[in-house]
Amino acid sequence: AVIDECGVCDDDPSNDCIQDCYGDWGGTAEVDSCDVCSGGNSDHEADSDQDCSGECFGDAYEDDCGVCDDDPYNDGPEEGFDCDGTPLQFVYNHSSMQAFYYILETNDLLGNPLTAEDWIATFNGDICTGSLKWDTSQCNSGICDVPAMGDDGFEYSVGYLNTGDIPSFKIYDFSEGEYFDAYPL
Repeated sequence: AVIDECGVCDDDPSNDCIQDCYGDWGGTAEVDSCDVCSGGNSDHEADSDQDCSGECFGDAYEDDCGVCDDDPYNDGPEEGFDCDGTPLQFVYNHSSMQAFYYILETNDLLGNPLTAEDWIATFNGDICTGSLKWDTSQCNSGICDVPAMGDDGFEYSVGYLNTGDIPSFKIYDFSEGEYFDAYPL
């Protein structure tokens, strides 16, 4: 019996300790698909030889919105919008208490129909309870249903609608970059 490089004493040469690609006896690092020694159980610094798109030595990274690319100019949401493209004043949480307002037609203050870039939202006071991008091609036969979330007793829905409440409506005009109150007729 002999003591191998990993400190194991036995007389079986088939389990002798071997070096990994870092040179660590008994280590588990291996040469990866980019021909770089990585991984393992040693104290070596982790190699970042593949970027988030899987390209060897690429420059892509995951930004604040979870997008993998190498463009530092789109690292977060557009100004005034969240990462999903929702206008910031129209961001809301889904609730288990829900209602929907079916809307056939909408117009801006000048009487012009809304476009597929515009948004409509329901509010309870100054709290947004639901919103929808006004893309009628995504609606049921051009009839869109705007959500109105209710207070289901959880913290995320505090201030949402209760039975008997009537929401107010607001529109975000994308071309103007402005919010305005909307009134049902």
